[in-house]
Amino acid sequence: MFSRLFKKQPKSPSPEYETSWRSIDWSVFQGRNTTRAQAHAVETDRSFTVTFNPNSPITEEDPKYNKKPILKDKIHCLVAVIAADTVSMQSHDVFKQLRDVREKARDLCIPQVIIMTKVDEICPLVKEDLTTIYRSKKIKQKMEECSVNLGVPLNCIFPVKNYHQERTTDTTIDILILDALQNIIYFANDHVEDEVDSE
Repeated sequence: MFSRLFKKQPKSPSPEYETSWRSIDWSVFQGRNTTRAQAHAVETDRSFTVTFNPNSPITEEDPKYNKKPILKDKIHCLVAVIAADTVSMQSHDVFKQLRDVREKARDLCIPQVIIMTKVDEICPLVKEDLTTIYRSKKIKQKMEECSVNLGVPLNCIFPVKNYHQERTTDTTIDILILDALQNIIYFANDHVEDEVDSE
């Protein structure tokens, strides 16, 4: 399952996003509301992550630097999770950091996706009826704001609603989440095929 790919790592600067996204995909795959994701972080002796220091990027001399990565060692889709209700409050520095990472991924031809969570928090119409999500001017405005600030096309930004107060699963919530996950897999598969073709 998708959540099993997560590795236990040091405290995230945005743990609420990480936790909510884990809970989201577990709920979808289990067919019921669950908190299993929080207890299912996998601890391994080989983590896929390192602690990043923006003032001191990793160099080829670093012992953890993989000079000859094979296909399974590479990133095939860069996914950023951003809460819709915080988009306008993000500082220029935060957007710059995200944009810098995105541009590095672009230079490597890695596709990029934004998952925009908590869309119901910014639009009363969508909070009332989630099926109106793609007709909401407020959500479109937030998507456009992300697109302008990060340089990600609108068709690579996926608005979703978090499971928060729901006691049971909801088909509309699940459809939005699964659509985002399906597109991430499509983009990643395309990238893998491009990598194989170029070898």
